Amino acid sequence: MTTSVLRLAKRCARAVLFLPLRALLLLQPRRDAEALRPKRILLLNGAHIGDMVIASSLLPVLHSAFPGAEIGIACGSWAREVLREHPQVSFMHEIDHWRLNRAAIGLTAKVHQYWVTRRSALREMRALNYDLAISLHPSRPDFVELTWQAGIPMRAAFKQSLWAPLATVLAAYPADNAAFVSQGGCLEVLLRALGIDEEHIQLRRSSLPPTSPQARAEVSALFEGAQLDQISYSVVHIGSGVPAKELPAGFWRELSVALRERRANGHRVLFTGAGQREQAKIREVIDGISGLVDACGKLSWNGFVAAVRHAEALYGVDSAAAHVAAAVGTPCVAVYSGIGGVGRWRPEGNGVTVWNQPVPCSPCHRKNGCAEMSCMKGIAPQDLLQILPDDSSYVYSDR
Repeated sequence: MTTSVLRLAKRCARAVLFLPLRALLLLQPRRDAEALRPKRILLLNGAHIGDMVIASSLLPVLHSAFPGAEIGIACGSWAREVLREHPQVSFMHEIDHWRLNRAAIGLTAKVHQYWVTRRSALREMRALNYDLAISLHPSRPDFVELTWQAGIPMRAAFKQSLWAPLATVLAAYPADNAAFVSQGGCLEVLLRALGIDEEHIQLRRSSLPPTSPQARAEVSALFEGAQLDQISYSVVHIGSGVPAKELPAGFWRELSVALRERRANGHRVLFTGAGQREQAKIREVIDGISGLVDACGKLSWNGFVAAVRHAEALYGVDSAAAHVAAAVGTPCVAVYSGIGGVGRWRPEGNGVTVWNQPVPCSPCHRKNGCAEMSCMKGIAPQDLLQILPDDSSYVYSDR
């Protein structure tokens, strides 16, 4: 059975299963967020790190639209560090949904972890008396039922959400082929449904907490204690949450050599990543080449952000690293597969370029891609090097 048929079957089953709940929408009055004047706002997104970086783009909007309101974040434990120290975030709640849990544990353990974290988060939400909840995930898990259980009076979600009937404000999630609408642009639909003015929505931009001295020290230690403003280096991030979205070690080895030769003057290349698989691949890439630094597993989240923030450029694939580069203003080139919608999940920001090989089967939404992966072939390291110029002060504009 093809992926498209499976997706259609799921939509039909969901429509039939929740038809009685959807009828309740007619009985629920719409409430305007401006009239509610929320004192506490909860954003919910149980997905992964890149999704949380995208979600951070709503913080300046909400801060402007509702001055003085405290903002809470509900997310998976794997994404908690992204916004934990953000100056505009007051509360954090962990919910490790089993469906999005990539830990190397069995399904039973994942389900148990979900219910433990869910119960704890629900207790915290009830105690904080949130006025407004915004579910940012367009599909399962959307956590809308959790906001209803927590007694949050105003609940915004996408119409495609599994528990959409329990929301008080609904917005239509743009279709995959909608004129190159990014995921951040999709979230704007929710903001407009809440009645937030365009003058506030125009402030939407991803932002991450400022670099701490401890984070700077982590990166400096990789360069024998040198100060970051005295080092010329680029970051290469070869890993992705989906191995099919990655490029072979030979590609990065060739790019690293060319990058070193092109930049010269002691330019270093810092390889970031996590886990044994990426560690082995990085070792294969850097073997025998001077000036390449293995930082895999050696940086905390804040240390990783600091490394990207102070780099001259970042080269990578479809992963959170590209979104981090966009958020901190580091020029970036990312190679994207055709598995997901490139227009939908591209990083937003000046200096960001997404390289993609157009194929008729994209987006396929196959979790592990296909055997051919034609969308990742025909790309040469020199293609990426031609995009970002030698002058690191140059800011490449969006495409």
